[in-house]
Amino acid sequence: MSDNIISDLINEIYFLPTLDENTEKIYYEKYNEMLEIHEKEMLDYVFYANKKYIYKDIKNSVIRDDKQFRKDVIAKYNNKCIISNNDIIMCDVAHIIPFCEANEFEKYDVNNGLLLSSELHKLFDKKLLKINPETRLIEIDNVLLQIENNKCNIYHNKEIVLDDATIKYLSKIY
Repeated sequence: MSDNIISDLINEIYFLPTLDENTEKIYYEKYNEMLEIHEKEMLDYVFYANKKYIYKDIKNSVIRDDKQFRKDVIAKYNNKCIISNNDIIMCDVAHIIPFCEANEFEKYDVNNGLLLSSELHKLFDKKLLKINPETRLIEIDNVLLQIENNKCNIYHNKEIVLDDATIKYLSKIY
């Protein structure tokens, strides 16, 4: 969504005579927020004049084309979790560098992807599970290691096989 469209939308509503001073202030603040983040998000504002309130609907403006990325990552890791060896049915495709932080090339580069079981994917995203790029060992956070019978702890210090291109991505976040 271009700045002009956003500006026109806000100006059209901003200068309505039914807006009070607080509503104008809210629009001014939200407009500035939109200018700062519009590349990643599209913010739609709708004004209900008769009720005098603002409804904010946040939508992801980036249309993700993960289908091919997902296929490529699954093929790269032969339909198995790289850590647990679980079958594809129990796995998610994970970005090493998160999609929202990656540049356009990194977003869809197969080397920026890992095939992880769903629970390991969540731990990886929360940085409770890391892959040391130098040793290629799985590192489970100490908080999890303290929990008795935590089934993820069995992967602590497990060595995994990854290619150098994937290791480069892991080095960026380690």
